[in-house]
Amino acid sequence: MASAGADLSGWLSAFVREARFLERYPYYAHVLATLTPVLDPSVPAMGVSLHRGAHGARYYLHVNIEQLAREPQYLLGILLHEVHHVVLGHLSHPKFFGVTQPDLMQIAQETTANEHIEEPLPSPVLWQHFEKLGLRAGQSTIERYEALCAARAEEKQPALARDSSFVDEHTWREQPSPPPAGLDATRALIEEARDVGAEDAERAAVERRRIAGKTPAQLLAQLGGTTGPREVPIDWREALRAFVASTRAPVHTWSRPSRRFPGRVGEVPGRAYQHRTVLRPTLLVAIDTSLSMTPDELSEVARQLAPMSELAQLVIVECDVAIARTYPFRGVVDHVQGRGGTDLRPVFEASFLRALHADGVVYFTDGEGPYPDAAPPVPVLWMLTKPGTFACPWGQRGTLVLGARSQATRR
Repeated sequence: MASAGADLSGWLSAFVREARFLERYPYYAHVLATLTPVLDPSVPAMGVSLHRGAHGARYYLHVNIEQLAREPQYLLGILLHEVHHVVLGHLSHPKFFGVTQPDLMQIAQETTANEHIEEPLPSPVLWQHFEKLGLRAGQSTIERYEALCAARAEEKQPALARDSSFVDEHTWREQPSPPPAGLDATRALIEEARDVGAEDAERAAVERRRIAGKTPAQLLAQLGGTTGPREVPIDWREALRAFVASTRAPVHTWSRPSRRFPGRVGEVPGRAYQHRTVLRPTLLVAIDTSLSMTPDELSEVARQLAPMSELAQLVIVECDVAIARTYPFRGVVDHVQGRGGTDLRPVFEASFLRALHADGVVYFTDGEGPYPDAAPPVPVLWMLTKPGTFACPWGQRGTLVLGARSQATRR
């Protein structure tokens, strides 16, 4: 058996280092090189598992040699499928475990793992099979799971197409939680593939420098461990109490005559202004998703949102040089879009702010981009993730620098 295992490791190593495979799938080759292959006739053709051992969590690639020998045309497609499960965090991120409807999560994971695969697969489950239920190209696994759950709530029962089936078994979905340190193992695997495979990726076509349709930086950002404890303590109650000041709102009063009808005292009330305290404000939380924001910084930003949401209603805006997404905060940031340059101005466009009815803006950024010349009509708190000078003359300041004590200040 030891000899068979060594032969399998040698075969996988030779396969992924073959020049044509490296040219077409540079990052995939280096992800596969980190998996430990094992002979396993119990799986349909292949499968992946994640286990914690004495030296941390490790991924295993289960291979049914006999089945692959019968259908060799599916070998490459199934390898890509397994890589997608790994790098998308399906085996390691807590958000995929303990869900109320695991069968729908399995469909969501399978459709996402099959997307962006051009090689043949054995009767794959595709997102197009569920397009009428709200599945679309480019959605995350969680977005697809939520769409399927919403369809079931409307008594639209998601079901597999008659001629489709799962490419592999998903034994991990029966676990209540992922293995300890599993998320760290996944991040380390992607980082190693990114660093070791950088030279191979540079020689490949631009569209081939991705894994599961994403760059390594985007994958690391969405695996940011957003459900963990904050590294930087911030007293958001104090910061938001000073930041979202009470507003002046008109009220009708009988204590003064109406300016328009001064002769109709007692018939037409006058109007006065008094301060109205916003007990639970609506905050527009802008996240700078440009490439200059590191995955660790984005992860810490995401971890700050839960305590903020206890004090305010949050609307998340992801923006690099343009606004990528706007959505209400629902407890976790699944992934972010952008990762281009930086422009801090789009979030403050007057029509955009009016449409969201925000009481204020909290902007998480490293400050490395142009900002509007004039302050918007709502208060702004800049939460800066890097030390240095931020030249914007308006708004309050706060810091969210990893490894340093953070504070919020008024300006």
